[in-house]
Amino acid sequence: MITINEVREQPKILAEVAKNYEEIVRRTREIIQKANISQIDFVGCGSSYYLSMGLSMQARRMSGGKVKSRLLSGSEVMLGLADVVPGSVVVGISRSGESSETVAAIKAANMGGALTVAVTCSEESSISRFASVSLEIGFVKEEAIVMTKSFTSMSFLMSALCRDLFTHELLDRYLEVIPSISQEIIANANFELELIKAGTFTHYAFLGYDEYFAACMEGVIKVTEISLSDVDCYQTLEFRHGPKSKIGQQSLAVVSTNPKAYDQELKVAHDIMRLGGTVLYIHSGTSRNEHSISTGYPQKDFGDWFLRAMPFQLIGIKRALIKGVDPDSPNNLTRVVEI
Repeated sequence: MITINEVREQPKILAEVAKNYEEIVRRTREIIQKANISQIDFVGCGSSYYLSMGLSMQARRMSGGKVKSRLLSGSEVMLGLADVVPGSVVVGISRSGESSETVAAIKAANMGGALTVAVTCSEESSISRFASVSLEIGFVKEEAIVMTKSFTSMSFLMSALCRDLFTHELLDRYLEVIPSISQEIIANANFELELIKAGTFTHYAFLGYDEYFAACMEGVIKVTEISLSDVDCYQTLEFRHGPKSKIGQQSLAVVSTNPKAYDQELKVAHDIMRLGGTVLYIHSGTSRNEHSISTGYPQKDFGDWFLRAMPFQLIGIKRALIKGVDPDSPNNLTRVVEI
């Protein structure tokens, strides 16, 4: 099965990103540093939109708020619904490098006076041709229609670049830690998901804040497209304000915990369990909760945000197999969206 194999390959691919990081980013980093930018906007579609969501938050966080950042969909820029800020950096993200809206957004950003950066897993693609500079990780050869290892590898590359640009002293340790903990995350996630029979639920709710909310949103698109399931995503405490009406014994809620909100998130989790739902926690450290997956990430800068998408990838596959749906052939989808 192509999709599950590519999920399992992620630790190896992340190690390749770390190994080749300097060679990949050197020219782009120098150009961005010389530009002395004060705003960097991230543009994508589909999974790359939620990838951009997490990266926009990382840019603001790692720069200490000195750099402004927006999340934009390719269509917003293409249709003129979002203005391009002259002198800003606009980063267009596309696995194939051919997503029509994102390519059009890069063209519009060029015309608007921005420095444009392409991030892609394809070499010599349209987005790279039109961007001022490109970051290509062509060794991430993803055959599946759904994005798994391409999502985590591009997220890792750009999260590392955020540290390189704004908190350089954290870079080397970050490049070392992420690949080393990713294998254990997949193993722990697989164990816990089998324990709770994650593929048997008919309703899923993914809850979190900040960059972890971006990972939850990626979880929604992943489980939806792979298994055609009923999936919700909310900021954790917002789940009380109406959406919890869907909770029942066939509900699995995954709470991607935030150290600043942990105590309140536990209260929401307990509410869900009282209503008959099952709760799985994703966290960075140790946990006393019955069902939990630790990323083992030692910092409090949300740098593990994209690794938290990996359990959702596995949930989608497990649910698909229970339903008799082929994860490698999602309904109505193609590998590249062109208009």
